[in-house]
Parts: sequence; structure tokens; C-alpha cells
Amino acid sequence: MPGEAKTPLWSRVLKEVRPAREERVIPPRPLRLVPLGEACVPQEDGDVNPAARAAVAAAREEAACIIAAARQEAEAIKKAALEERERVLAEGRAAGEEQGYREGLARAEEEGEAIRREAAAIREEARRVLEEAREAYRETITAAEGEILDLALTIATRVIGQEVEQRPEVVLGIARQAIRQVAEGQHYIIYASPEAAAIIRQHREELLAEAAPEARLQVVADPGFKTGGCRIETENGFIDASVDTQLEEVKKILRGGGRP
Repeated sequence: MPGEAKTPLWSRVLKEVRPAREERVIPPRPLRLVPLGEACVPQEDGDVNPAARAAVAAAREEAACIIAAARQEAEAIKKAALEERERVLAEGRAAGEEQGYREGLARAEEEGEAIRREAAAIREEARRVLEEAREAYRETITAAEGEILDLALTIATRVIGQEVEQRPEVVLGIARQAIRQVAEGQHYIIYASPEAAAIIRQHREELLAEAAPEARLQVVADPGFKTGGCRIETENGFIDASVDTQLEEVKKILRGGGRP
């Protein structure tokens, strides 16, 4: 304790080794201090009693052991502290990585959901635009339907007229189809243009083969008919097979005004 006087180790040693029967005074000798770890052990310059040397050696050894043990314990404490520090840091890093992973995953899910919503909105907008385009197309076609039909019929009339002029024999097909429609008749009169009438006369027997047995056929040239058309009359009715009449019938059917 601070302030208390301590008895030097050498003084105790001298008292222990002093003969009990002899009373003498040993004059003090100069002393020298030698460091021993954290303490200092006084030594005499002269010879010291073996017991004193042994005590000093024991004290030194004990002090060395204490110091070594203290150092080992300090190293162990330091090592344990470093290991604990690394463990705490590792746990912190792991926790941070896990938290960062979860936060990143959450952000990715949020961004993915936002992208899905945006894609759905784009698809919906595309469907709306497509439907508007289809409706506009239908309205355009409906508005131009009459014009388109008239144009188609005009083109067809010109094409058929040119075909008939270049091939007058097409009247045979028209006449044959007309005779089939009135096959129950017995007397047929065919009116046609002079050019068509001449062709029909040349194929009279072929046309009669389409009519009823014992039927009679009369061909009349009429300049009022256009080439390629004809009119067939029987006792049961007539069929107008002129090109203009057939085109008009087609026009009615296309416009919904005639039979299909």
C-alpha cells in the first residue's frame, strides 16, 4: 500500500540466517538495485548467504512466471478480442448482405411490377388504336361501297363488251344457259343481233339438244340487240339474256336488292 514502509527482502533473509546464540552487529554495506521484471531486487556487492541467493532466485523465477503468465493471458485476451471482432464484423457483413439482397429483390420486384403494368397499358392502348383503325376502315368501306360497286360494274361492262366483240361466239353459251332455264317449252324464238343470230343459226342443232324433245327453234335477227346478248321467248314465258340485263341483275344482287 502507498505510504507504508516495506521491510527489504535482504533484511528478512539476514535475520533468518543469523545464529541464535551469537549477537553481533553487521555494518551496512553499499547496495545495488537490479531490475527484475516490474520490481527491483536489492543485492549486496559482497557475498550473500546461499539461502538469500536461493530466495532471490526463487523470487526472480516466480516473478518471471507471473510475467510470462500475464503475457500469455494478455495474448489470449487479445486473440479472443480479435476473434470476437472478426466474428462481429462477419455477422455484420452477412446481415448487411442479406439485407441488401432482400432490398435489391424487393426493388427488382417493384420495378418488374411497374414494367408489367406499363406493358399492360401499352397493350391496352394498342388494342384501342387497332379497334379504332378497324372501325375507321369499316366506315370508309361503307361510305365508298356504292362508288366501289359502280366502278366494278363499269369495269366489268367494259371487259365483257370487249370480250363479246372479240369473241361473238360467247352468245352460244348465253343462249344455251337460257334454253336450259325454259326447257319445258316446245317453241323457242331467239332474238339477237345480226352477228349473233348468224352464229346461233350455225349451231341450231346444239341448242335444240338442250330443249325438250320435238321442240322447234326460230332465230330472229334484231339490230336493236347488242352483240353477245339475246332474248328467248317460249309459250311459257321469256328470258332476257342481254349483257346489259345480266349486269343490272348482278348490280341488284350486290347491292342487296335482288335474289342471291
